[in-house]
Amino acid sequence: MNTAKILPLEAARPSVVFVDDDAGNRQAFKAAFRHAMEVHTASNLEEVWSLLSTHSVHVVIADQRMPGTRGSELLSLVRERFPHVRRMLVTAYADLEAIIEAINSGGVTKYFAKPWINEHLVKAVEQAYEEIKAEEDRTAYTQRLEDANRQLEFALRQRLLS
Repeated sequence: MNTAKILPLEAARPSVVFVDDDAGNRQAFKAAFRHAMEVHTASNLEEVWSLLSTHSVHVVIADQRMPGTRGSELLSLVRERFPHVRRMLVTAYADLEAIIEAINSGGVTKYFAKPWINEHLVKAVEQAYEEIKAEEDRTAYTQRLEDANRQLEFALRQRLLS
């Protein structure tokens, strides 16, 4: 069952879930980026599901090497249930197989090595946020066009019948 919800972009800035089993890394991420984006943190998949179900999230950034569920696996699962959420991977290790898996199965749009460069990460999140906004604008525009077309077709039928 697909439980994905398309949530409206309510915030004026991107909302991010950072997933890492290390509490120090989660705290450092939040401290580094709390002014540039709305930051939520999670230490495991269950916390990610809870956050994605209760918040309008634009990007999930996951560490690759975590006990239980690897970051690439987690992002693949996020892709299945929340396909509109952008996915990014971070790792302190040069793990080419993990990167390939994350891109192929998780639809990862960006990969960052630890320690990441703050400006690069902020830019990537902002770009993902802009892409989501553009997609929502296109969807809303298409819906308005379809509605207008239905109204015109109805008016034309009414005129032809009278």
